[in-house]
Amino acid sequence: MLRINVCAFVRCLPRCLLQGMSPEQYEAQKEAVADEVCSRLEALFPGLTAAIEFREVGTPRTHRRYLSREDGTYGPIPSRRPLGMLSMPFNSTSVQGLYCVGDSTFPGQGVNAVVFSGFGCAHRVAVDIGLEPGWPAVDKAYASLLNFVRDRS
Repeated sequence: MLRINVCAFVRCLPRCLLQGMSPEQYEAQKEAVADEVCSRLEALFPGLTAAIEFREVGTPRTHRRYLSREDGTYGPIPSRRPLGMLSMPFNSTSVQGLYCVGDSTFPGQGVNAVVFSGFGCAHRVAVDIGLEPGWPAVDKAYASLLNFVRDRS
């Protein structure tokens, strides 16, 4: 069965509206916005909502917490000093079928870097689903080396 992961970034609420909420109100607001996004996508992709196996919702607060972005903003520079390019997440993850792309992944911030990240991720997906040839032994050794470097950064 083919599984597809979708990330949608939308402007929905000013950051100030998310401040001062109780944890319950914050979670409810995040889910309400996610429901609205899914409802809009359902019009284009019938059956989408019923097919969702996992959904995670992020906000500017999420980005501030996990990506060290001041007020959850995007690029060009993280608010804390990175530990080096190899310490950044790469396109592949330990979860089969889950990939990362963007300015918080290798090779980092900037238009060229993000385009390269997207190109690299598309190629990785194409290899993993058999649309492009790969070198399984080299891929496995390379992934192990990168994980080793990342885990010690």
